[in-house]
Amino acid sequence: MQDVAKRAGVSASTVSRVVNGDRYVGKQARVRIEAAIAELGFQPNRAAQKLRPGRPTDTIALLIEDISNPFYAAIAQGVESVAQQQQHLLVLGTTRRDFEQERGVVEELLRRRVDGLLIVPSTLDKRPYVELSRWAPMVFIDRRPAGLKADVVVLDNRAGARDAVALLVEAGHRRIGYVGGAETVGANEPRLTGYRQALERAGIAVEPELMRLNNHDIAAARGAARELFVVADPPTAVFADNNRMTVGVLEAIHDCGADVEVAGFDDVELADLLRVPVALVTYDAFAMGRRAAELLFERIVDRDRAPRRVVIPTTVVPHGMLGPAAGSRRAPDALEPVDVDVADRVVAMTHRRAR
Repeated sequence: MQDVAKRAGVSASTVSRVVNGDRYVGKQARVRIEAAIAELGFQPNRAAQKLRPGRPTDTIALLIEDISNPFYAAIAQGVESVAQQQQHLLVLGTTRRDFEQERGVVEELLRRRVDGLLIVPSTLDKRPYVELSRWAPMVFIDRRPAGLKADVVVLDNRAGARDAVALLVEAGHRRIGYVGGAETVGANEPRLTGYRQALERAGIAVEPELMRLNNHDIAAARGAARELFVVADPPTAVFADNNRMTVGVLEAIHDCGADVEVAGFDDVELADLLRVPVALVTYDAFAMGRRAAELLFERIVDRDRAPRRVVIPTTVVPHGMLGPAAGSRRAPDALEPVDVDVADRVVAMTHRRAR
């Protein structure tokens, strides 16, 4: 700015007034300043302009576990679509399911004065988020720390898992294995509950020896599935509780040549090209990110409004022939996210045509 002022023969404060759109600058001085700006390629420091107390930074942040996972990539795209509409810059951070790393990123973002944060939390302990949320609005995605009063957008995890396992039961399977993550973390708990409910409703005992939990990546899921395939009475079908688990199970089937059918939560890349029949719990992850971003901007405007819980419905889509019942199932209608009141009294679903 000093260089522009020197070139135009004016003071730096006069340049500042032109840059900030102040109309109280003489015409001749304005022409000289604009010419000097063009000649020197001057760019205003927007970050510095936002340092005045109470000024927004026009920046929001999204913290996810792993950008390589298509689930999180789709969420990020949904968030970005709203950020662009609101003329905000989106900053993306990853946590790798490590809360200490997450805390460090959040604290740095708060120091940089982001206007709000969208977080897939690495812990369900509400205490650190109670403290951190004092400094900027927060909306949670996929799960909410236990007991924390905050906006959240989640999938209908229990129903999705229940429907997928019920499809396996309808296909004639009675021994259905489970490969998943930690039982008490985030979405895994309701998915495990849905698995158990589907078996219990069909009069099938839940057998712990057919369950492999606490897997955190494809390699672990692959090993867990291989263990299941060599037990004395192996499962004829397996439910995997996320897309990385599903890929691990499919790799184990390829390794062992096992005659096993699969149902999994989340879409899997190129599922239609798989030789192994697989049913997948699908949903609109883009809409999940978009709705979370909309809640964040609403929260930025009104910090005192009641928290909301939004449920994104799911549907089960068979790929390939899955037992004798596969061909008889029509893909349900397309789904819209549903706002649920603070007491979580109502969880409604709307179905429209998806495929």
